[in-house]
Amino acid sequence: MKKSEVVNEGGINGLGESLVNLNSQSFKSLQDAIIAHHANQSESEVMKNSMISLRFQMESYLSSDEIENIIPAGNFIEKFLKVVGVSKKKFSEYIEYDYSNLIATLKGRRKVNPDLAIKVGKIFGVSPAIWLHIESKNELSAYLRAEPSYEKYSLLELVK
Repeated sequence: MKKSEVVNEGGINGLGESLVNLNSQSFKSLQDAIIAHHANQSESEVMKNSMISLRFQMESYLSSDEIENIIPAGNFIEKFLKVVGVSKKKFSEYIEYDYSNLIATLKGRRKVNPDLAIKVGKIFGVSPAIWLHIESKNELSAYLRAEPSYEKYSLLELVK
């Protein structure tokens, strides 16, 4: 089976004992139940669940050891704005942040600074530290990609 076909690499129970069969009747029934439940949710419930999903995505990104695919912290801000249906212009005015600087942040050309992290943290219910951790992870990942020579450093070599 190709890596891209694995839906749950750890298996359904987390022990790696089985994979999810996307064609099984039980999977399709579960999928139908989720879609039906979603259809019965209010707009505010959908928004709340989407925001929770984004927080999980941020935490998952932070816990990943991946250094090749960098996701700017601003990318998550942009996703939150889409979920709540607020324009970038209105958001920049509300948080008293220059619109061009906000766009640069959303595109990853500028970093989320502590002031912005506190503001978006308050608005979207995500700790300011998470926004700054994403920036730190991205900076470190970019540096590690550019400088592979760090592999030579180890405690064993030091104490020889």
